[in-house]
Amino acid sequence: MMQRRTTRLVGFALVAGAAIIGATFTRVAPTVAQQGKPLVRGNAYGEWRHWGADQWSTRYSPLEQVNAGNFDSLQVAWEWKASAFGKDEYYRTTPIFANGRLFTVASTRRVATALDPETGETLWMYRLDEGIRWQKAPRQFAGRGLSYWTDGRIERVLLVTPGYHLVSLDAKTGKPDPLFGKNGVVDLMDGLGYPMVPLAVDDSGPLIISDAAPMRKAKPGETWDPVKKIGADGTVGLDPAAGQIAASSPPMVVGNMLVVGNSSIHGYYPIRTHNVTGTVRGFDIRTGRQAWKFNLVPQPGEFGAETWKNGSKNGSKGVGKNDAWAPYAADEQLGLVYIPVGMPLMDEYGGHRPGNNLYGNSLVALDAKTGLRKWHFQMVHHDIWDYDTPMAPNLMDVTVDGKLRKVVAQTTKQGWVYTFDRATGEPIWPIVETPVMKSDVPGEVSSPTQPIPSKPAPYSQQGLVEADLIDYTPAIKDSALKMAKRCRMGPYFIPPAAADGKGSTGLKCSWYAPGASGGVNIDGGATVDVETGMMYVASITGMSTAQLQKDPCSEFDYSSPRNSCGLLGALPAPPGYEGPVRERGGDFAGRAGGSIIGGVSIVKPKEFGGITAYNMKSGDKSWWAPNAGMLKVTSRDPLFAGVTLPPQGGRGQAQAITTKTLLIYGTGRSGGAPGEAPKLYALDKVTGKQVGAVEIASKTTAVPMTFLHKGRQYIVFASGAENETQLTALALPVKK
Repeated sequence: MMQRRTTRLVGFALVAGAAIIGATFTRVAPTVAQQGKPLVRGNAYGEWRHWGADQWSTRYSPLEQVNAGNFDSLQVAWEWKASAFGKDEYYRTTPIFANGRLFTVASTRRVATALDPETGETLWMYRLDEGIRWQKAPRQFAGRGLSYWTDGRIERVLLVTPGYHLVSLDAKTGKPDPLFGKNGVVDLMDGLGYPMVPLAVDDSGPLIISDAAPMRKAKPGETWDPVKKIGADGTVGLDPAAGQIAASSPPMVVGNMLVVGNSSIHGYYPIRTHNVTGTVRGFDIRTGRQAWKFNLVPQPGEFGAETWKNGSKNGSKGVGKNDAWAPYAADEQLGLVYIPVGMPLMDEYGGHRPGNNLYGNSLVALDAKTGLRKWHFQMVHHDIWDYDTPMAPNLMDVTVDGKLRKVVAQTTKQGWVYTFDRATGEPIWPIVETPVMKSDVPGEVSSPTQPIPSKPAPYSQQGLVEADLIDYTPAIKDSALKMAKRCRMGPYFIPPAAADGKGSTGLKCSWYAPGASGGVNIDGGATVDVETGMMYVASITGMSTAQLQKDPCSEFDYSSPRNSCGLLGALPAPPGYEGPVRERGGDFAGRAGGSIIGGVSIVKPKEFGGITAYNMKSGDKSWWAPNAGMLKVTSRDPLFAGVTLPPQGGRGQAQAITTKTLLIYGTGRSGGAPGEAPKLYALDKVTGKQVGAVEIASKTTAVPMTFLHKGRQYIVFASGAENETQLTALALPVKK
């Protein structure tokens, strides 16, 4: 049997490193509005019960205590050291707030905690010991948060662990619910339709990003070696021959149903041409019983299976991923949950999976009670760009052409907002199947068309054409054009090129914009104003290149540049192979350098990236604001002598929420002006003009949140990486 050990501790504030900063605060009783208002979109007034604030993932709060007139007066109310529970890659968590308690997760162990919202004191903590299932988890980080459910009497906090367990905890005590699953835990590897076997490992390290060094099926009688930390530790799980599976986002609560997805190993350069396929499942919130399962790779006989021309059966060559790893949204009145689906196996090559590959890169609306498909729309056919859908869609009620429409808007890596009637899936504005460039990589059959939205206009640079290039002088124009022509050019959806130049164009690279990071990615995304019909998209923009080559120790014909030879679990090196032997690590970096001359991008600065505001009544762009302002551009290269270069928008992906009067954002990990202290910003929602900024100790690393407690509005955000992760709560000063 799998070994499970749980830990719970009450009053853990000192160990967690909570620190209250500032004067003693006046306690204020809850307002009538807090006590009496009904739930709106599954959220109580002044609370933040879901990752995206509410079921509609609006990231909107009606609070207005913090406003343009006092934003600069915000002070640190408390800090909570998440790193007391262990390190993390970076802290990508958005807490939730319900019924007087703040709930969050910490460290690669994904420790669930409850905090006192007034002081930051840790009230309880819970951790599930998952043995080697944690050690080899493909998404070994704190995750994006927790989920909350109540029937008005019972309160539960729901956690999905790195080792893919679903845990139901008493929100008041942190104790597992004995009526849920087995002692409060449901094994999410069970119920997928794969064999469950005893597990073992051959090394003491984590799973490598390429899917090397995985778990394996334990041998009969195999035991654990505590010195070498290898062997079988009693853990049971999905047969590793099927691949790896995990989850990186909290479940979605829809009534008494808990909707859970999954995530897979990164698709940059996997070794095996099959992996576990994506599923979405519904679980009874009270018992943990699995109610339904929806296959994101349609199995033979299911709708969409024909879009996998070589077959879609689990375990087949080319079949894997399509994992819906981002947070979800729901409309409880319609009874629908909206699933943003990732992409198939291998990010930038698909010769092993011909066809459009449903439900990859799709928005899928499912009946939350039955799991039956209501409608779907595929936004990228046969993805070879790593354009997995990375963000929860945003739901709105908007009057379009004089008619009130129930809208769902999906932001994407490819730089477009795809907008639909959320009941029917009908596009609000035309989305036109448009011819695109053909891949010239041997074995690749790219889709001849892609669906292009007519509205709203894009928020990031797409592709590269001659008109995009800097042309401040004839010499600069000539140099930029010469550099641009080294790689395949085009308006959008430019297929990656073979690095050996054996494609029909002879070129060894393709321009890649948006790149694998977007557009929009999980760190940014959109927030909406439910009262005005405005949508604010926080995105990045840039220019990089894509190229493919053969990894000699992988089953794939092509991948991003990579050499897996020597890695545990990789194929043996080909006969006569004399290339290097790999150690742990990756090569997915350095792609942007080829678009720079003398420190200057060859692409003209435009109103891309930053924050783009759209009026969703018309689909028109209203304003644009750079992330933390404009940056000065200079160069010592003689090519730019005597030229005054225009500034460019701030880098990085902003992380935004809206309130009654403000748009509030942090700059994200790579944002902010060089040399300046990190800040949290406030913009006027109507104009985009900055109306406030307050210095913070370190840059935000996740979407902030806000709530009202005892009459005081708090803004909480995550920051930090490795051994320096924390939550910070800001609030206005309170008179003694």
